[in-house]
Amino acid sequence: MITNEALEKLSRQYQTGIFPNIIRETELTEFDAKMEFRIFNNPSSMMNEVRERNREKRNSARITAGFCWPWSDPNQDGSLVNDVKIGDFEMPWEQKDQFWKWATDDSGMEQVGTVYTAQGFEFDYIAVIFGNDLVFDQTKNEWCAVPQNSSDTQVKRNNQALTQHLRNVYRVLLSRAHKGVYVYFMDKGTESYFRSHLPEIK
Repeated sequence: MITNEALEKLSRQYQTGIFPNIIRETELTEFDAKMEFRIFNNPSSMMNEVRERNREKRNSARITAGFCWPWSDPNQDGSLVNDVKIGDFEMPWEQKDQFWKWATDDSGMEQVGTVYTAQGFEFDYIAVIFGNDLVFDQTKNEWCAVPQNSSDTQVKRNNQALTQHLRNVYRVLLSRAHKGVYVYFMDKGTESYFRSHLPEIK
C-alpha cells in the first residue's frame, strides 16, 4: 500500500507530467492525492481485487487492457472467447455486438474493456493491463511502440504515430477512476520505470 505522503508526491508528479511521461504535454490529468495506486505482480490477483470492489459496490470497478490481443466474434453458442491471455489468466474482451453494455451491465464486470469503450466513463476503481505494445526503453530514455505486439487494426503501424497513439491509450485507461487505479505491467522494464518514479510502492 502507498502512504499518504507518497500519494501527495504521486499527485504532484502526475499533475506535472513527471508521473510517468505517458501523459500528453498538452493535456495533463490530475491524480487526486487520496487515490489508491497499486501495482500487481500478476493479473489474476488484480482481477480478484476488482471482484472484491464489485462485491462491496456493484459495478464500481472494471478491468481494461491495451489492445494486445485479437478481439474474436462470440462462439456459436453466444459465449465469449477468452482472448486476453497471460499465463493462466484468461478473460474475454467486452462483447463486440453489445460493447456499450460493458460499463453499466453486470456482465461487464467479467469482461475486459478496450479504450474505445472505456473513454468517457469513470468508475470508483479501474484496473489496467499495461501491455507490451508500449514499453519504456531505459537505454534511450523514451517510450517506444512495439507494433508486433499490437492488435489494434485502427492504427497504422508507423512507429512514431503508433507510439503517440499508445501513450494516449494508456493515459485514457489510467484516468478512468476517482478512488483507485490498479496496474499490471506485462513488460517488467516499464514496470521498473514506474516504480523508479514511485519508490514507495512495493
